[in-house]
Amino acid sequence: MAVSNEDDDFWYSSEKRSFCFESSESDNLFGVSKSGTAQLRAGISNIQVTDSSPKYDEPQWSSKPLLSIISDNALAKILEADKLQYIPDESSSMQPDVTLKKMLMGHAHSLEQYKSLASKTALLDAAIKSGNGNAILGVTIFIKRTLKRSLVQKLLIERPEALYTYINYLSKRMCTSEICDLLTAQGKTTEAAIKCTSIIVKNTDKGEGSIDILLTKITKHCNMMFSSLPDCRETTFVWSWVRLLEWQKNAHNKFSEPLKYNASALECLRLACKDCWGAPESSTHSPLWLVQNQEISSRQYQKIAITTRASVQSWDDIDNLLHKKGWLGGKKLQTNLPIEEVLKLLQDHQAPSGIIEKFLNYLDSGKRLEVAKNLNCHKAVINILAAQGDRTALLEYKASLRPQSEEYFYAESVLCSHSVRWRN
Repeated sequence: MAVSNEDDDFWYSSEKRSFCFESSESDNLFGVSKSGTAQLRAGISNIQVTDSSPKYDEPQWSSKPLLSIISDNALAKILEADKLQYIPDESSSMQPDVTLKKMLMGHAHSLEQYKSLASKTALLDAAIKSGNGNAILGVTIFIKRTLKRSLVQKLLIERPEALYTYINYLSKRMCTSEICDLLTAQGKTTEAAIKCTSIIVKNTDKGEGSIDILLTKITKHCNMMFSSLPDCRETTFVWSWVRLLEWQKNAHNKFSEPLKYNASALECLRLACKDCWGAPESSTHSPLWLVQNQEISSRQYQKIAITTRASVQSWDDIDNLLHKKGWLGGKKLQTNLPIEEVLKLLQDHQAPSGIIEKFLNYLDSGKRLEVAKNLNCHKAVINILAAQGDRTALLEYKASLRPQSEEYFYAESVLCSHSVRWRN
């Protein structure tokens, strides 16, 4: 039992003491007094540290010039071979089909890797083959930005799909000078002039005073482009249009209706026939002056004049227009329109029956009855049947009329007339 207590005292006892703030300076710290610690520190400070690492003698290298070892030729080849190791393989990165696929799918892509003319040409051909206008335009703009102007023109001239896609792009941006250069280089001077004229017209403001602006632009363009094309039939047309714009500029405030922007010659003639009918031929507002200035055909003039004067119920003007004085003072029909067309225009504007019958008499007797029926000119049909003495046909026609109408009573009165010689 005593042995057991001794064992416990051994295991639970210690010669070391922990640090305590209340202990005096003479106390030991972990078995060593503070004074002993100070002596140990002083002893360490006095130790002389010497470099005991072995030293080796450095070799003495003798430097010689590089060119004394190898020749200039060999050195140049070595350096050149070293450069080639760092040149990227463009054939693996420049694949037009892959690039086009990224463009069409909207994925991130770069065209800057296509640096040579051959690679750019292959890319453009791939875009054309795809048939996608956006891809063709994107590649064309890239080529235009990175190649000389002469090379760009050559590529586009040889590829009409790319050329006209790019021209359409330029048209929307009114780049007329570049369009003219491209088409002229292809030998299409007339097409260049017409295309630029169309662009000017479409992009001119249609507001107040637009006729003056358009006239100024078109006159300048015609002097520059069409003056060198005297034998082109479009040249005559364009200069005639310039004269029409000048007429519109001077006459736009003379009419009861507003003159539309860029109105046609026939529309201007309609307004002149409506508001300036009877004006002297020498007056610029006269319909006849406009007919001569714009080389409007007699047929077009008569059709517009009949329609316009009929719309204001001026039947005498139409009669005077289509009749000229004969040798013996009588009137003679003079028209460039078929008489059937004249009758149709009169019927459409509800001309009086007397006017229609007057022009029906100019038809052949074989056509007269058929035309009168087609135009629903009932009195004219009744008179023609009475003149032919065909009582049976008149009775049948009377049955087709609305009862108690004016035409119905007129047919009845003719049937009862004793002055008509009936043949059946």
